[in-house]
Amino acid sequence: MTDADLLIECKIGLGYSSDVNEAIDKPLKQKLLAVKSYLRGAGVSEESLQDPLAVGVIVMGVSDLWEVKSGEVKFSPAFFTLAYQLAVRS
Repeated sequence: MTDADLLIECKIGLGYSSDVNEAIDKPLKQKLLAVKSYLRGAGVSEESLQDPLAVGVIVMGVSDLWEVKSGEVKFSPAFFTLAYQLAVRS
């Protein structure tokens, strides 16, 4: 799945229209790249990032980052559990 496809999935997961909206797309892309980088650093292979589970994990991670307040970063326990499952599969 491409980053463009993941961006659409993230927008849908957050309740936004999948239409192009630069005001939303730019910050979502930043968070999408951060989550994917986090997963790679946790040992998730490129192959596992293509797993259907990865889409849900990435959307969940982006959602977690989307909802944070300034100076506060927290991934949900569900994100950590599913990220671990992806890493184990790698």
